Amino acid sequence: MAVINAIVTGNVESKAVDTGVAARFTGGILKAIPFSFEIAAGDDANSIHRFARISPSDIVVGLELMIDAIAGLTETDIGFYKPLEVGGAVVDIDAIVDGADYHAGLAVQTEVFVPAIDSIGKNAYELAGITEPNSIGYGSFDVAITNVSNVTAAGTFAGVLYIVSGV
Repeated sequence: MAVINAIVTGNVESKAVDTGVAARFTGGILKAIPFSFEIAAGDDANSIHRFARISPSDIVVGLELMIDAIAGLTETDIGFYKPLEVGGAVVDIDAIVDGADYHAGLAVQTEVFVPAIDSIGKNAYELAGITEPNSIGYGSFDVAITNVSNVTAAGTFAGVLYIVSGV
């Protein structure tokens, strides 16, 4: 005899399922944000390349990259910053990708953000370790690639960021 008859999807918020964000059960608007830019041979360590602006309440569901082989691109972080217009301070430098070595490049579009089982469905502010009440003060996040290492050659960095918006 069955003992469970309940809606179980969406309890990633540690809230009762029937009070959670409805988009986690019924879906939301999927947005794809394509980007492409050149990394210069002189981009020193900690160069920040901002490629998307999202709401802290958006849910990051994927990030695919294609990258030329770029000498020195041995430690790359992808994360969130405050918008450049309000100072651009770091929120979480490696919320999406931490310390990846891309010096050999990615010849085909490759999924680089596969959330851990306990991160699936979380809002961007949760990935950044921010509480919901504090997330309101951010307004938006710039999503950025930070070259932690010095690069010594130029190359193209391109991809698509996938988010569920409107939640």
